[in-house]
Amino acid sequence: MDLKTLFTPFPTLSTSHLILRALRLTDLDDLYEYASDPEIDQYVPWEHYKNIEETRENLNEFLEEYEKDGLGAWGIEHRSDKKLIGIINTSIPHRINRRVELGYTISRAYWGQGFATEAVKALIDFGFDKINLVRIEAVVLPENLASVRVLEKSGMRFEGILHSYQIWRNKPCDLRMYAIVNPKREAHQ
Repeated sequence: MDLKTLFTPFPTLSTSHLILRALRLTDLDDLYEYASDPEIDQYVPWEHYKNIEETRENLNEFLEEYEKDGLGAWGIEHRSDKKLIGIINTSIPHRINRRVELGYTISRAYWGQGFATEAVKALIDFGFDKINLVRIEAVVLPENLASVRVLEKSGMRFEGILHSYQIWRNKPCDLRMYAIVNPKREAHQ
């Protein structure tokens, strides 16, 4: 499948509680509200936003990705609240191996309500059904037990510890690798 065609326009994914869609300039306040929370720092490789200008710069970078690559992050909108409550994205699909790594953040006000799992499942379905991916991966800090549960409830399986796999805030970190393989992979070969 031609990714440029698939991502023009940027696809919107719907679930029972969420709309996964392209980010917009009007998301600035919601993005700042949840991503300026210092509690996020303990589980992501980036630091929370310190001010609205920093948020605006990062939002503009997300928007530029759509123009440059056609791909980019999905904003996670809470369907009934009409509010951006997080972001979920993947790496650019590997052309030969047909795999991506996904990552997500959710507003602390929405933690523990199943929304991250709902978003991850929607992206897994999209990746397998529309992009024809063979494998979807995610890495998580070993102590991030809530995210471990999200990945497991989404059908991903623990594959092992990746020692000193990434540099997070200038420090090598061990990460747990989770992955799910397309159950129809034999049919796509």
